[in-house]
Amino acid sequence: MRGDEGLSRWEMHWDEVAVFDANSASLGVDEHDLMKAAGEALATEVANSAGAGGILFLCGPGNNGGDGFVAACSDSLAGKEVSVLSSHDSSKTEVSSSARAMASEELAIHVWPEVPDGDWTLIVDCLLGAGGSGEGTELRPPVSEVAGWAISTGLPILSCDIPTGLGGPDSLHPVRTVTFHSPKMGMTESGCGEIVVSDLPWPPGVRNCGVGDALRYPPVESEASKGDRGRLLVVGGGPYHGAPILSGTAAARSGCDLVHVAMPGEAANRSKWPSSLIPEELPDSKFMTPESVAPLCDFIGSGRSPDAIVIGPGIGREDASMDAAREVISIAASKSIPMVVDADAISALPEGEWPSGLIGVATPHPREAERWLSGKSPREAIENCTGEDSAIVITGHEDEIFGPQGRHCCATGGHPRMAVGGTGDLLAGTIGGLLAQGMKPWPAARLACAVLREAGSRAAEEKGPGLLAEDVPVHIAHTLSDWTGMNDAGK
Repeated sequence: MRGDEGLSRWEMHWDEVAVFDANSASLGVDEHDLMKAAGEALATEVANSAGAGGILFLCGPGNNGGDGFVAACSDSLAGKEVSVLSSHDSSKTEVSSSARAMASEELAIHVWPEVPDGDWTLIVDCLLGAGGSGEGTELRPPVSEVAGWAISTGLPILSCDIPTGLGGPDSLHPVRTVTFHSPKMGMTESGCGEIVVSDLPWPPGVRNCGVGDALRYPPVESEASKGDRGRLLVVGGGPYHGAPILSGTAAARSGCDLVHVAMPGEAANRSKWPSSLIPEELPDSKFMTPESVAPLCDFIGSGRSPDAIVIGPGIGREDASMDAAREVISIAASKSIPMVVDADAISALPEGEWPSGLIGVATPHPREAERWLSGKSPREAIENCTGEDSAIVITGHEDEIFGPQGRHCCATGGHPRMAVGGTGDLLAGTIGGLLAQGMKPWPAARLACAVLREAGSRAAEEKGPGLLAEDVPVHIAHTLSDWTGMNDAGK
């Protein structure tokens, strides 16, 4: 692999590409500038790979094809025999259509099945990028036909972004792949040849949480029924009764269908229960003890098994409560139930380590993180995890989010009044609600942090200095609606 080794290069999920593009647009970066930069980076590598022979660009209908159109006209290839074969007679995005139009002023664009004549020594695959297919997807005509023809030539192939059909039965197998920002999941194990990483002119904030993260929010199906959007169990309370209620309410406002809240008896009796939350009776009275583990285990193993669990809001730090929390964390890990470990339950985590087998998110504030990690960095604690199955959110004025393989980003913005007590409970509940709806821990943590900060700003505009944590959850729903375009879609 080649590229700037000074940058963190985690294997991006394919959907993260669209997230970064959307974040970039929200920060005012012109999409045409990004395509020009991608095309020029591709042309430079093509020039280094093609030798003295001719070059054939295969351009698909999307932005990957747009990158190819830009590269084909680059000064880096001046003097070389360059031909272009398009899979479609038009491009489907505004920016790729613009690139196509500019390329047509300099080159003849042939449309499949009209194959141009030429003495080529290299084929450049710009048919489908990370946004055009999923790993292992079977290609459809005419792209499948163009890809099959390219394979039949026996010529070396250089792919743009990812090889077309990566991991599928009709995948192209390039000798080299030029990808952007980071390798994508599956590339290092699949037939990508040498991977060359090129950077795009994204501002630093593109990596951080933002409106683009809403692209990974699970769509609401038109024929959805109760329970399809997940079931969450919130375990907490004892010394404090409001925290689990806040977490549960935030989860419900994130779109989770069924939210159960389990608290010791006295805390449950003190609580003002919203009708949207389902109380679960625990045998403990003042604070949680291992006596509550058996009924929780029964609930988890029942027909109402939760899709995710939040543990910790308001639980306190009694030794017996920590023993109970450790057992529940162990149960979640053994059953692969995603979990958010929050507040005092952070003290139940193994010192300096991520719990073995646990899928989920830990949300400590700096002092909690210091006690838990005992001198280790979050990266060290999570270094044995892989993919998107775990995340650590260090909450504060700016949230820092750490994930496996060097993943790191920040959540900024919001409103100073969000320092009010209870916002950490809202974050834990929002993450838990997203996990219950099927999101992976890393994207769920990113989206929750971004949404909560925007929701807090909206609530502060409405309530001013008197903002309370319970004023925020409805704005979680409003923010998600706006960011996902659900109102415009009429869903």
